[in-house]
Amino acid sequence: MALPDYLRKKKGFLELKKNKKWISWNPYHSKLSAYVLAGGPEWPFEEKSNILYLGAAEGNTVSFLSHICHGGRIIGVDISSVAMAELLVLAEKRRNIIPFLGDAQIPKKYSPHTGIPDILYQDVAQRDQVEIFIRNYDFFGPKCGLLMLKSRSSPGKDNEVFRDSKRKMESRFKKVDAVDITKWAKGHMAYYVE
Repeated sequence: MALPDYLRKKKGFLELKKNKKWISWNPYHSKLSAYVLAGGPEWPFEEKSNILYLGAAEGNTVSFLSHICHGGRIIGVDISSVAMAELLVLAEKRRNIIPFLGDAQIPKKYSPHTGIPDILYQDVAQRDQVEIFIRNYDFFGPKCGLLMLKSRSSPGKDNEVFRDSKRKMESRFKKVDAVDITKWAKGHMAYYVE
């Protein structure tokens, strides 16, 4: 993937151009940054992209996406009220972030706030994370999706979990690209799907 002009790799990190300055995007704190550094083949994020972000947590990656997709919006869903408190603070500063305290397993609950997203992004460390991803993808029908899969959330060895997860996704999606991000996020694999 050719990097857009607002991203660059420098000294093992990713940098984002923000207000004519380059800021560091740490791959150890953002799996999306790790995906880019690991050679992720696709970059679907555009200025007006609308993103459904499942597992938004405190908003580290959401913050970067908010800047990149400044003409769109990010609906950040998380089940943790502690994480949501921090995401709310970020949302007060960034008008294109819509926080939602809820369970990613029940898309019907947050669907009134999402519309039809262009991109589904999921970073939910639960045993049934692949099923949650597919359920949300089928419910909302985005153009593409990114799943940051944590193997330690499922029983079994990492490679078996990654292989089984890819097989499940290949039975549902026409395109499934797996990107190994374990260098930055131990026990994680990134999947881009269409």
